[in-house]
Amino acid sequence: MIKYINRDVIILFLCLLLSLLLYFSSKSTVVYSVKAEIADFISIVTYPQTYYSNLMTIKKDNELLKQKLVQMNMLNSELIHYEHENSVLKNLLDFYDEQPWSLKIAKVVNDNYTYLMRTITINLGIKDGVESNLPVVDINGLIGKIEVCSDRASKVQLITDKNFVISVRVGSDMVVGEFKATHKGLGIIYGVRKTANIEVGDIVYTSGISTIYPSSIPVAKVVRINKNNDSPFQDIEVQILADLINFNHVFVVL
Repeated sequence: MIKYINRDVIILFLCLLLSLLLYFSSKSTVVYSVKAEIADFISIVTYPQTYYSNLMTIKKDNELLKQKLVQMNMLNSELIHYEHENSVLKNLLDFYDEQPWSLKIAKVVNDNYTYLMRTITINLGIKDGVESNLPVVDINGLIGKIEVCSDRASKVQLITDKNFVISVRVGSDMVVGEFKATHKGLGIIYGVRKTANIEVGDIVYTSGISTIYPSSIPVAKVVRINKNNDSPFQDIEVQILADLINFNHVFVVL
């Protein structure tokens, strides 16, 4: 009995399936209308799933775009760094070619800050022809002198060292005075008489009197002058020209 019931159900199912196939294969407007209604119904039923699937796809796309944006930002920063480095090296080469002195370029490998002493270490030493008391400059002006040498490195006493004193010339008459650093990149010129013609903006140069420093190395720029004192000498405040913050490359004057 059960066997016959199952057979009837199968036959019924096949008949219904065949009827549906025949019905939907028809090209009548009624069938097209029914198909449209069914499509709309399926679209409404599956909308949450489709929406969620699209949302997940957008989320993945956003994550990929964020990763690409980070990569592009890193690449852009790297390109900016290389551009800056290239500009710095070009300025160094131009400076090297323009100078009358024999120069050797050095890379700063270490610096040391204290209240009374300020030094840097460069990657040139005795084997590179460097010796004590050679002047050290950057593209702006005098930065110090070689204090101690080893085979492959040297310690440079900076112009900001409290013990650093140098003979200089300043003004239209290039009168001789002595430079000494004070604080924050500033210094004072001592020993210039009040009769000397000094103006704000004048550049201070090495005098050439010293056996260490050749003449005409830029040292500082005059920023303030005071003649209203009880001394026969002017009070001359200057701004050091050398870059005392961005230690990167310097030149040893041989």
